[in-house]
Amino acid sequence: MSIRGKRILVTRADVQAEEFSAMIRKRGGIPVVFPTVTLVPPEDPAPLHEAIARLGTFDWVLFTSANAARFFFGCAAARGVRAIPAGVRVASVGPGTTREIGRHGSPVHLEAKKQTAEGLVEALAAEGFPGKRFLFPRAKEGRETIPEEIGSRGGTVDVVTVYRNGLPPADRKAAGEIGERPPDVCTFASPSAFRNFFLLLGEDRASFVLSRSRIAVIGEVTARTVRERNVPVDIMPETFTLAGMLEAIEAHFALLSRGGETS
Repeated sequence: MSIRGKRILVTRADVQAEEFSAMIRKRGGIPVVFPTVTLVPPEDPAPLHEAIARLGTFDWVLFTSANAARFFFGCAAARGVRAIPAGVRVASVGPGTTREIGRHGSPVHLEAKKQTAEGLVEALAAEGFPGKRFLFPRAKEGRETIPEEIGSRGGTVDVVTVYRNGLPPADRKAAGEIGERPPDVCTFASPSAFRNFFLLLGEDRASFVLSRSRIAVIGEVTARTVRERNVPVDIMPETFTLAGMLEAIEAHFALLSRGGETS
């Protein structure tokens, strides 16, 4: 079953919203665009700058999102580093991230088969961890799976923030329309996206909208943030990608149409 006719709230940043909206339209859904985050550089860029300055000392650079790759290579280029040094290998969590890395002229030496942090660790395991140094540029908010797993297996991981989720300007007209007609599904890809939803709509209106919608999230960290507000998570894909989220939403409504129960 498709999501034809379903109104899907898109809370991703402006630079990402159109990609997700196009995917929704292709499947017959109706995107309701309301960005609740804007992507901005880290508050303190010094650790990132220092890591770029000694980029050649690492064995691997790990990317788990296209955003991380875009911000990292942009910052590196601004500091005169146009390419990953020879001998430093690059690992990607999946095709979308690999494409973004390729746009910056860097080869990807390893891509995870399963597009999760665990999948990337599994892919790297065949290369070995003991004695190796890994640079992990990521968003300010993120799971600790990669540094913890690699560290426990003898590797050293330098985690640096390359971007964070900021609060975009309030769009009162869009907020009012969403409050008057809640979407069928509200999607959130980060804890910030969910928390900012309340800041932009106001506590009462946001709570009302969420009570009238299905809640879809990407990732366990986001799911935990949602549940901390006593809001149920109706949909969470096994593959933490936009395509995975839409497939999970379709499966959810297909089950409902058959009279089944969802968890």
